[in-house]
Amino acid sequence: MSLQQLHQPRQRPQGLGPLGVLRLAAFSLLAMLALALAACERPHTGAPVAVPAVAPAPAPTLAPTHPPAAHIPSEAAPIPPTPMQRAHFACTDGLRVEWRYFPLQGVAVLVRAGRNHELHPPPGGSAGVFAQPGLEVQLGAESLRIHLGAGPSIDCQRVAAS
Repeated sequence: MSLQQLHQPRQRPQGLGPLGVLRLAAFSLLAMLALALAACERPHTGAPVAVPAVAPAPAPTLAPTHPPAAHIPSEAAPIPPTPMQRAHFACTDGLRVEWRYFPLQGVAVLVRAGRNHELHPPPGGSAGVFAQPGLEVQLGAESLRIHLGAGPSIDCQRVAAS
């Protein structure tokens, strides 16, 4: 190597190469991170920083679109039993029926062959008669007569509850 070559500046190849790109990316990332931290940092003067108090905004008053829900107590009061009169009958068709009468509601229920039939006194009807379409019951002191549609009447006699 000659003396002249030693005094000439070395020529660098064009472009950064893979290692140079990686160094540039790392430097850029560190610079952005430093700027972000500097922007977020508050100078500490030693005195406590007072945060201004913000008064809460009043809640908007809107007209209710539906009535408020009913108050549900945390401990529900026991529901008193509904007054009911109950009697059992053995009928001539071999079935046993149960008669339930709810005097406060003026409704009777005939339980026959596992089905509940809700019966109401017909308007202007006589006492002891309850009906629904296709079914009429005449209640006596110790008996019951069931009329099912156009079929024959079924007579029933009161028995002890089983």
